[in-house]
Amino acid sequence: MRKKKRIPVSIMLLVFLFLLTGCTLGGTKQEAETKVDYYIGVIDDNAPYYYEEDGMPKGYYADFVAAMAKEEPFTYKFVPVDASSYNENLSKKSIDGFIGATNASSGKNILASKSFYTSNICVLAPKSSNISTLKQIKDNSIAAPADTEEEVFAKYLANRYKGRAVPFLSVKEALSDIEAGNTQILVADKEYYKQHKETFKSWKVLKTSHRFQNEHRLFMQKDGKLQEIYSKGIKALEANGSLEHFSNTL
Repeated sequence: MRKKKRIPVSIMLLVFLFLLTGCTLGGTKQEAETKVDYYIGVIDDNAPYYYEEDGMPKGYYADFVAAMAKEEPFTYKFVPVDASSYNENLSKKSIDGFIGATNASSGKNILASKSFYTSNICVLAPKSSNISTLKQIKDNSIAAPADTEEEVFAKYLANRYKGRAVPFLSVKEALSDIEAGNTQILVADKEYYKQHKETFKSWKVLKTSHRFQNEHRLFMQKDGKLQEIYSKGIKALEANGSLEHFSNTL
């Protein structure tokens, strides 16, 4: 009978230590993740306002918050959040603030800052469609991102021209629905449209509204902490001309 080879105790000990060290390192890395002062919600992939490039935050909001943090030092991290759920996340304190354009205002536990940037809203239709005027909205569906001024404008158009407003979580979802032939018209932020020319190369602008506009604000918990930083930071940006510079870059 052949004897089974025994694994040396030293090797077994090394393997055990390696596995133990691997588990410990993984746990330590997670626990040692740098904590920040504030978690700020944003709509992801929303150029020119917010997007990521090589894992780094880019866009108007990223520059705006970075400039404020320079004036009133604080650390922060952006967290992707849907516009329709930012208030719930704020109420649960999953995030400390949300930066974006929604049709909401201050509530019981949420404070909305004054608008720091205003953008126009436009009505778009595919060039392949037979829709070339607003009157042709009749009996057609109008897509728009939910809980935004775009949705408010879409409902106004639907009521005036006897169409139907359909809200979506994002512009991308709305575009997919239009491509599928379910909805026919899109209401979107004008700066978003300009930034995504390749996406909209086969589209036409039916109207740009100056009555319905997106007001970009910082929404925050009513605990006074981020509110004080924002108040001081925005005043500093206005005083040194940075706020106007950011607006002119869009």
